[in-house]
Amino acid sequence: MVENRALAGAGVADRLKWIGLPIAVGGSAGVASGLFEHALYSLPALALGCLVFACAAWAMALHFSRKESLPAIWALSGPLLWTVAVWIITRVGLGYAPHIILLPLAFTAWLVVSYSLRLLVAPLAAIALMEGGLFSLGIQDLPVTLLNLICYGLAAMALSLFVNSKAYRRRVRKVLARAKREAASRECARDLGLFADVPAILNSVPEYDPLDDPEAGSQPAVEAITAAFDLQLELIRQALELTTIALLWPEPEGKELRMRGIATARADIDPGPYRVGAGITGALMGSQEMVAVAPVSSSGSGLPYYRKQEGVGSILALRIPDGGEEWVGFDGKKVAPILCVDRVSTEAWNEADRAVLRLAAARLAQDVRMGREFQGMAQERCAMQRVCIALRELNSVLGLEQVLTATIKAVRILMRVDFISISLVSNQGHQIALAEGDGADKLIGQRFAKDEGLVGQVIKINRSLPASGRCHGPTHVFGQAHSLTGYKSLLVLPLQTKEGESVGALTMAVKEANAFTRSRQEILALIAAQVAVKVDLGQAHEQINRMATTDGLTGLINHRTFQHGFDIMLSREQRRAKPLTFVLCDIDHFKKVNDTYGHPFGDEVLKAVAGVLLRAVRNIDLAARYGGEEFALIFEDANEKSGVKTAERIRQEIENLTFNHQGETVRVTISMGLAVYPRDGEDKATLISRADQALYRAKQQGRNRVLVWQA
Repeated sequence: MVENRALAGAGVADRLKWIGLPIAVGGSAGVASGLFEHALYSLPALALGCLVFACAAWAMALHFSRKESLPAIWALSGPLLWTVAVWIITRVGLGYAPHIILLPLAFTAWLVVSYSLRLLVAPLAAIALMEGGLFSLGIQDLPVTLLNLICYGLAAMALSLFVNSKAYRRRVRKVLARAKREAASRECARDLGLFADVPAILNSVPEYDPLDDPEAGSQPAVEAITAAFDLQLELIRQALELTTIALLWPEPEGKELRMRGIATARADIDPGPYRVGAGITGALMGSQEMVAVAPVSSSGSGLPYYRKQEGVGSILALRIPDGGEEWVGFDGKKVAPILCVDRVSTEAWNEADRAVLRLAAARLAQDVRMGREFQGMAQERCAMQRVCIALRELNSVLGLEQVLTATIKAVRILMRVDFISISLVSNQGHQIALAEGDGADKLIGQRFAKDEGLVGQVIKINRSLPASGRCHGPTHVFGQAHSLTGYKSLLVLPLQTKEGESVGALTMAVKEANAFTRSRQEILALIAAQVAVKVDLGQAHEQINRMATTDGLTGLINHRTFQHGFDIMLSREQRRAKPLTFVLCDIDHFKKVNDTYGHPFGDEVLKAVAGVLLRAVRNIDLAARYGGEEFALIFEDANEKSGVKTAERIRQEIENLTFNHQGETVRVTISMGLAVYPRDGEDKATLISRADQALYRAKQQGRNRVLVWQA
């Protein structure tokens, strides 16, 4: 089947090479004749342009997928098509974006450094033809044409000099060498099993997710192990007067053996890899631990790493004790790491030699085990650092809003989630305070009943759900009207304080299956516990702030906060040169209300009037309890007309309020005095004084009215 696909691809490329060449030639002729000037106005230009672009795209796809197997003529038509396509884009685009002239400049430079001179003949000839044709038709004058050609040449020359410079080549060699070392390190790490037992905590962090690259950072461990191998192997070789001692290690699937260490006096070494069971290694595929041959027959030594088998007097091979870990090869036989030694002497291997080699094999196995442990410790340290970073994010904030934002950031440090939300317990149920992901904007601020949805159940029983962390189809996580769809993993964790009280829930969803492993759930539960503490503290912090800045009875800001806010708003309007209206309000005959109906009733009146003020002001305005039955309003960017209009609406709404006291209907009114910045004063003290004077006149004139200060 693979062969058929290859033949089919070659057939397509073969047909395309004859289609591409005439289309490329036709396209270059079209550019030279002015067919593509500024826009594809005509049908022939549109048709020819589409053909060129289609063939150029096809050429690019084949270039990257089958570059090695394409015929030589196809390698010629590809660059020619791309050249014509670039010139068509340039000629069409010049009328809209003059700086598009840089496109052929960059393309020419890339073309020259990417292809040999033999393949550049056709594209360069096409460039000369197109530029010459534009000049002959008067579309370009001679200086522009010559300047274009000179710039193309200079760009190509500059890029060629850079690519051929010693610094660039040295940098490329370093990059290639580093990539080669990293690839060899990863391969060796897989063979030695450095990542066979990844600590459970690593499953909680993105860097060590199985879907990522868990072998990153293996080079230091591999280099340390291989250095220890080389030192020990050379020590044994010299002590036992060996010709070669080699360590052959099976790759993870047990299909071949690879050289993982060697000390030798010979130069004809085949670096491998070697077929499992090749030569003397085949004798160790069963239960036998060691095989010794002395003398070696003249037909060959059976050592897979020698290119020439002569010069070997005796050989010995033994399996490395690798903690019982074994691989299964093609034929079902077990494969283990093998230590092979040979020497020129034909004497039989005595027991002392065998004992030394057994000790050497045990020491090599111990080095690998220690490498695995150290690598696991290094990974676990990195994972713990990630957890600490996440916890530090939480511990660095205090306010509730900052805690919520830090929670989402901390979870994303530990794990990739496609949806995340934080629900907080309210009086009537729970409310989504913050969310990120699909549909998050519609969910933020939504309120749900205590027993509604999966979140309500989690808050009620103080246990995470679902226990498996799996999601089977659409799930009513928050309520009947809101379902999470398209997710295969779901976890809702309670935000439980030390007292056992749930202050909310943390909801996470992932589109991939089995994302919430047991170890991840444990780490996320730890984070949720910290979040619960921080949410509790954040709510307490906000409550303290509210107590410090607001009036406990009316919910309006208090006098001290009002003074500070007035300074800020006045400074802002001074910078913007905008008006500002300040209003002082006083409930009429409030002392009489208190004396007649009692202070509790008076408190109800104050709260009702404050509610009217809160509803009337905009987000940019300010409403405060100034003291006793007095209130203050600041209308930002409001002149006398708009200020009086808003104040009058407030006065009428308060006049329409009705209170019931023991069957008696009670009404109240309010008097209001206004001062406008900058007309009535340019500083806070003056505005307050003049608004107070206007309020005094309103009371003198019969109360229940709005008056503006007048000189």
